[in-house]
Amino acid sequence: MTAPTLHRSPAGRRAAETGPGAPEAGSRLPATRRLARAAIILAAALLAVGLFALSGDRAPDAPPAVAPLRVTSGDEIATGFAVGGHRVVTVAHVVHGAVNVGESDAGANGTRARVLRIDRRPDLALLAARGIAARAPAVAAARAGDEVRVLRLRHGHPSPLSVHVRRAIVARVRAPGARRTVTRPALELAARVEAGDSGAPVLSRSGALAGVVFAVSSSRENTAYAVDAGAVARLLARE
Repeated sequence: MTAPTLHRSPAGRRAAETGPGAPEAGSRLPATRRLARAAIILAAALLAVGLFALSGDRAPDAPPAVAPLRVTSGDEIATGFAVGGHRVVTVAHVVHGAVNVGESDAGANGTRARVLRIDRRPDLALLAARGIAARAPAVAAARAGDEVRVLRLRHGHPSPLSVHVRRAIVARVRAPGARRTVTRPALELAARVEAGDSGAPVLSRSGALAGVVFAVSSSRENTAYAVDAGAVARLLARE
């Protein structure tokens, strides 16, 4: 099967798929909406030893050890997260000139960050920001069907969004004005994300980093893409 090609708009807020059977491209992210939370009800199960009511047989998700941060650069707004040593990871496509990092939506009033490294292939940027202290998160692989959480910022506070991994893909991405495409390992998520959510960490149920959001589909509703967390590990290993 041919992997889809993802295109990012100049504003870095929209992506589209192309390829056999893929939907048409678009240009803007969906408008901000409140996302309803669905409750999962476990029914009674008939076992060989009798009838038992199952009301919570699944272990609860681990509390996030990673906190989302607001990243601003010029007119661009994104999300990031700390990876230890006063360093922050975000998406590279929003970094243009001076960069600020904050713990709320007022990123422009946050800490001035220094760009340590930019890698366009996985669309990741490593920043240095004083006062941002946290340990580097563990990294875990995610597979089709896995339940994960996208850590967004909403009204200045972390807002985890539970979503599912549809599939793991090798994404072909062409930035605006670029002459060639690049490939990156990515996760296709059944998720509705909004402008500013690029760079949001995607966590496994155990709290490990599984990916980083970088794009949405313009033609398939509730579809987002995250670069595989292995790319983050490789970015940090290059220091």
